[in-house]
Amino acid sequence: MFKNWILLMLAVLLLSLSCERDDICATSTPTTPLLTIGFLDVDNFNETKSLNINIYKPDLSDSIVYTNASTIEVPLRTDTTATVLVFVKNPNNLVATEDPNNADTVTFNYTPQEEFISSACGYRVIYTNLSIQNNPGSDGRWIDDLTFTTRTISDEDTTQVFISH
Repeated sequence: MFKNWILLMLAVLLLSLSCERDDICATSTPTTPLLTIGFLDVDNFNETKSLNINIYKPDLSDSIVYTNASTIEVPLRTDTTATVLVFVKNPNNLVATEDPNNADTVTFNYTPQEEFISSACGYRVIYTNLSIQNNPGSDGRWIDDLTFTTRTISDEDTTQVFISH
């Protein structure tokens, strides 16, 4: 009887030692960051300049709409080294005083790097070696200048790119 009790206690002890804590990813854990873009006045680089803008993929899918925005955040693809997006200033506004319904195609090139967070959260991607190519298209250029504050995207607290228009 005593032998069975010892075996039972040993089994309970082994089971309790083999349990793992619950892996829960906290909401404050850093995730894959978005590219933060600010808009500046081409005549005064110290002033922000808000605009209405639609951003979508070249196949016209997944539209992101911003109204009167001076800063925006856009996702970059994690499965490749480039993301191509169409930026339309003053969308569907043919009577706008500045750049009515004007589209520029912007290609973001980068090196994605996976960074292990934890077993609960998995990986996140940071982007390094950021470069940008702008194609104004047939309706003319509305993006006058692109300025980098950093070529690494590791958080959303910093504006990485400024577009002057």
